[in-house]
Amino acid sequence: MEATALWQQLLIELRDRLDQLTGLPGWALMLIGLTLLTVVVDITGALLLRRLERRLRRSPRRWDDALVHGARVPFRVWLWSGALCVILTLVAQEIEFEGASRYMGLTFGMITLILIFWGEIRLMQRLEQRMVFPPGNSRSPPMDQTTASAVTKIVGALTLLTVMLLGMQLLGVDMSSILAVGGAGGLLIGFAARDVMANFFGGMVIHLDKPFRVGHWIRSPDRDIEGVVEDIGWRLTRIRTFAGPPIYVPNAAFNRITIETPSRMQARLIWENVGIRYQDAGAIEAITGDIRDMLDRDEEINSDELITVNFNQYGDYSLNLMIYALSSVTDWQRYNETRQRILLKVRDIIYRHGAELALPASRIYVPDEVRLSSVAEQANLEPEQDSRQDNAPQNSRSAAKSRARDQDGGQKAPFDTEPNSESDGDG
Repeated sequence: MEATALWQQLLIELRDRLDQLTGLPGWALMLIGLTLLTVVVDITGALLLRRLERRLRRSPRRWDDALVHGARVPFRVWLWSGALCVILTLVAQEIEFEGASRYMGLTFGMITLILIFWGEIRLMQRLEQRMVFPPGNSRSPPMDQTTASAVTKIVGALTLLTVMLLGMQLLGVDMSSILAVGGAGGLLIGFAARDVMANFFGGMVIHLDKPFRVGHWIRSPDRDIEGVVEDIGWRLTRIRTFAGPPIYVPNAAFNRITIETPSRMQARLIWENVGIRYQDAGAIEAITGDIRDMLDRDEEINSDELITVNFNQYGDYSLNLMIYALSSVTDWQRYNETRQRILLKVRDIIYRHGAELALPASRIYVPDEVRLSSVAEQANLEPEQDSRQDNAPQNSRSAAKSRARDQDGGQKAPFDTEPNSESDGDG
């Protein structure tokens, strides 16, 4: 209140002096002069700050150009806001509007706090970029995106809290009452918003422990979560799936599930089983030796780690070879290309030794004696059947004749005995 009264008294004295010196309305001259002064200061400040920001971009320090960038636009808004409040105060005094100075002072104070918070946001955004991508002549190492984002968010939260407390104090709210009520109300708010608080502290744990960062490929064997991390917020983490649409995972969920980070792998495993035919069993040792030598000489295979090429199984239709090696290529696309190249070289080695890759097949073995006897029996059976077919008409005709002869003999038997009896009587 004292500052407002003092400010009002200064404006009245200045107006009265202008009236005495010029003989013109002092408040009108003050409006014109204030407007011209604001225009000059605005143009001059904008040019100077813009040139200063361009020059400081070549500085090895990270924060100096960010500070100018954060203050440049809010300063112009603050300048015109102050000029407008003064103009409105002069007009209110001229029309004898009571309390205008107090309201204008309160309004200008609130505008100043809002602009401070806005400038802090602009400062943190530019500073985050400079921390991740430092100047070329800077000796400071670059900071990862997740850490830089955590720092800016923490500073932003503290600045917002400070601005809110100062704004409430400016409005005349008793801070001791707020602190007293905050103890009991904090428990109620915490119980009602326990999920929000759990996600908030989950985000804090992610920023501190750093199980993954922005840009990392993560996946969870416990949940259907896989994709690239795009943003780690205070409540949610946005993950862009490989299918396209993003998924939003509450930060508290990461405290209860297992997370894999393939982006941090140092090598990728090549583990293949290759089958060759049983007929090529004699070339197994030469094939495995050549494959092992090929892997040792390959530039994208980590020869310092274990390389295993062995015959390890008699399969149902193949002799299986195990190939185990670690590729130094971690990029998924390049890894698949390396894996394809290795498998094609394995194929060429197998073909070079006169062997072939096995296919699922079955073979039936028949003993030679069984096969020969069955062929002979088949050959003997066919002529016998043919002779039976040829003699069948003759046998049927002879059988018919014998049956007819038997019938005729039975009828002529009495007549055949008569001549014999007559010859006996004649004698």
